[in-house]
Amino acid sequence: MAHEEIVDRYSRFARTAMTGRPGHDPASSDDASFEEGCFGAAGYDDTDALPDGALRASLGCGNPVAVADLHEGDVVLDLGSGGGIDVLLSARRVGPTGKVYGLDASTDMLNLARDNAAQAGVTNTEFLHGTIEHVPLPGRTVDVVISNCVINLSDDKAATLAEAFRVLRPGGRFGVSDVVADDSVPDQDLRRRTETRIGCTAGSLTAGEYRALLLDAGFTGISITPTADHGDGVHSAIVKAAKPPVAPGFEIRPMRAEDADQVLSVYQLGLDTGHASFETTAPTWETFSSARLGHLRYVVADTRTGRVVAWVAASRVSARPVYAGVVEHSIYVHPDHGARGLGRALLDAFVAASEDAGVWTIQSGVFPENTASLALHRAAGFRVLGTRERVGRHHGVWRDVLMIERRSPAV
Repeated sequence: MAHEEIVDRYSRFARTAMTGRPGHDPASSDDASFEEGCFGAAGYDDTDALPDGALRASLGCGNPVAVADLHEGDVVLDLGSGGGIDVLLSARRVGPTGKVYGLDASTDMLNLARDNAAQAGVTNTEFLHGTIEHVPLPGRTVDVVISNCVINLSDDKAATLAEAFRVLRPGGRFGVSDVVADDSVPDQDLRRRTETRIGCTAGSLTAGEYRALLLDAGFTGISITPTADHGDGVHSAIVKAAKPPVAPGFEIRPMRAEDADQVLSVYQLGLDTGHASFETTAPTWETFSSARLGHLRYVVADTRTGRVVAWVAASRVSARPVYAGVVEHSIYVHPDHGARGLGRALLDAFVAASEDAGVWTIQSGVFPENTASLALHRAAGFRVLGTRERVGRHHGVWRDVLMIERRSPAV
């Protein structure tokens, strides 16, 4: 179903809700199955004092507010806010010092939501017209992104998740209800019919695809928990993740090709210390990139200037399947930005992302003289396995290397 058709469909829902008739599409399912699947208002247990229009227009597949861990003063964004039920519930939780944005592509839904907010006497909300693939908010604006059975409607889910990451502040949380399919579904036709029956018109992601897109966007701490089974490998689920925390004024995000010059500059500054590597000159970007995995590479960027001040990346240890979950990593911090906790925040984010990607062992080699790197890695759970004595020459001097490793307790 095209974007315009989806907007028109939900606009009709909004107009129906305004008339006082049930807000869901009667062709999608009967009332019993709609409630048994926790769709609509059936998914909530805290709807007292909400306007009837908000309940009638509730078309979600769960209750993201119940799992979003909202705090007093939080700024929240609801992707695809519909009649406003999740916005109003969130507004209660964040209180007068917080704020909740509702984003929807349907002007009819926005009009209904604004009416519902006015009826509820809620003033800490703002409803925005736009799409979830192009959120009309500046970067690092909100603390929490929620959504209720809307991301599955997008025909560009990667862009939607990238936008959610962009607008979140460092340390921000992502907590949505959505429709998710099993990674292995034997009958794709049955799956598609089930998705259509429950209104998942653009097709759901599998759990593995969802996890991969969240990782690509930069999220860590990913969990996908089924909440209702709709048959044929299709489920409602709670999807949670986080944007890595870091010191104020900085952001941890995936490394991009346009970061090449800055990444290599930080690399060279590290090599110039004489204690970072046997290498003495940073490689070309093509050599750097081809030697490392396409994922599990991140930077710390100054949010005021955009400058890259630290980076981390992983390399494959072996092409043998038995070592699929073993990687070697490198981490470099600009000398002018030490002692700010940036290296620890970056390494913590890398470890979390590695576990999300199924990595069970991270390893590397460190010169014994590089005491700052050793302290950083020990604090992040690495241990020294042993010493490779006089393993190579650096500027004519034979050097020892300490072999370090972190084994995941989770993977």
